[in-house]
Amino acid sequence: MPYKYVAYTQAGERVQGTLNVASEAAAEEALWRSDYVIISLRQARPGADLAELMPTFFGVKSRDLIVFSRQLATLIESGITILSGLQMLGEEASSKPLQKALQEVSEDVQEGETLSNALRKQSQTFPSIYGRMIEIGERMGNMESVLRQVATYMEKREALTRKLRGAMAYPAFIISLAFVVVFLMITFTLPGIMGLFGEFEMKLPLPTRILIAITNFATAYRTQMMAGAVLVVTVIALYLKTSTGQRHRDILLLKLPLIGTINIQSSVAQLCHTMSILLKAGLPMSEIMNLIVDTMGNIIIKEAFSRVRTEMLQGQGLSQPIRQEKVFPGLLAQMVRVGEETGTLDTNLETLAVFYEEEADRKINALTGMMEPALMLFVGGMVGFLAVAVIMPMYTLMGGMR
Repeated sequence: MPYKYVAYTQAGERVQGTLNVASEAAAEEALWRSDYVIISLRQARPGADLAELMPTFFGVKSRDLIVFSRQLATLIESGITILSGLQMLGEEASSKPLQKALQEVSEDVQEGETLSNALRKQSQTFPSIYGRMIEIGERMGNMESVLRQVATYMEKREALTRKLRGAMAYPAFIISLAFVVVFLMITFTLPGIMGLFGEFEMKLPLPTRILIAITNFATAYRTQMMAGAVLVVTVIALYLKTSTGQRHRDILLLKLPLIGTINIQSSVAQLCHTMSILLKAGLPMSEIMNLIVDTMGNIIIKEAFSRVRTEMLQGQGLSQPIRQEKVFPGLLAQMVRVGEETGTLDTNLETLAVFYEEEADRKINALTGMMEPALMLFVGGMVGFLAVAVIMPMYTLMGGMR
């Protein structure tokens, strides 16, 4: 639990901060070990942490971790100690959650913890693979090189994720905007025009009659429709937070045309790149498999690779279990088999990672190119229907007046 303190150093400098320890006695002992004269020490009241409640919006972004990793590597190369580097970067961090995490990491390192153990305590900020790679750097004495490897890994992963989300966000935004505009028109703008047509005894065209029926229904049940839309969105959001909902979502993402292929190829690219980095770092294969399973996002692919891990640990190798899982492309099993036979598994995996990244990029560009004309037809069809439904009776009405 966190304890806030105010103290003086032996040089008479006033310092303050927060310690994350088990008890007040442990906090006092940690401050005494640092030769601090304690002025005040009290338990910090936990407040509403937006980073924990909504990590997607208020948590530490992967871009922040990438920049931090490269900056820390540069500082270590310049001869600055890890503790000093952490304190400097913590003070300059633009992200408040990262600033808080680095402050706690600095305090743990100052109390004698290794950097890898201190990072593991900040599991909400630093992924498990991050702390494990730092531990390798500590053991091998090449911390700056490992930090750059981690930054490169996270950069590639972020780039694929960003491209995939961008390809999905554009059509979702256009379709949502079109529905909102149409809803506002049929509930606020068109009722008056449709009422004007109803005052004249004339046979209205079919599109106009359809639009009048839609307008009347939307006007009569406007509140219920809005409440229903909010309810549906809420239910879907809550369902997607459950394990069953996440599983169904991931199954759908793999079965959708083109989108499923993109998801598989991007997941395989991340898998290959992660395994290649960890193999080059010298980790045992059993631990590499565990870390890869932890970093996978899609539940179906994660379950498939878990089965691969189980069979590999039973002595069946890596290529054969991969070949048995239909979700993985055949090329992956072939390249892994060649790598196992020639002792170049890490190099082959890195080659595969680059190949599947490029394939995913190409398919994302193709998906975006296909969606643009489809969206134009969809939005144009909606606008065209509204225009025909409004303009046709006007021409009929003008003809009757003549």
